[in-house]
Amino acid sequence: MRFHNINIRNILREALNYGGIIVDVRTSEEFAKSHIPMAINLPLEEIQAGNISLPKGKVILVYCANGGGSTLAAKILTEKGYKVINTVGGISGYRGALTKTRH
Repeated sequence: MRFHNINIRNILREALNYGGIIVDVRTSEEFAKSHIPMAINLPLEEIQAGNISLPKGKVILVYCANGGGSTLAAKILTEKGYKVINTVGGISGYRGALTKTRH
């Protein structure tokens, strides 16, 4: 099982297309400062520890600060049986509006 990559700029469109869940794998402190609308926070550290409570039937779209953390998260989630789309570029490459609202 493999994941595929998309440009971070397409994350909202792809999440809507797949009915997916956007997951920010940065720290909770980084997430609180600003994040992509509709995103939930599941830090990479938690994913690495196996503390994952995501539905396996949904497509998971992961992003981080610059792209490296989300790639690692995508690998781990894929190995655990999740359908994953990794975003290239990280939030630093995202051009849409950001929010501080928690979902």
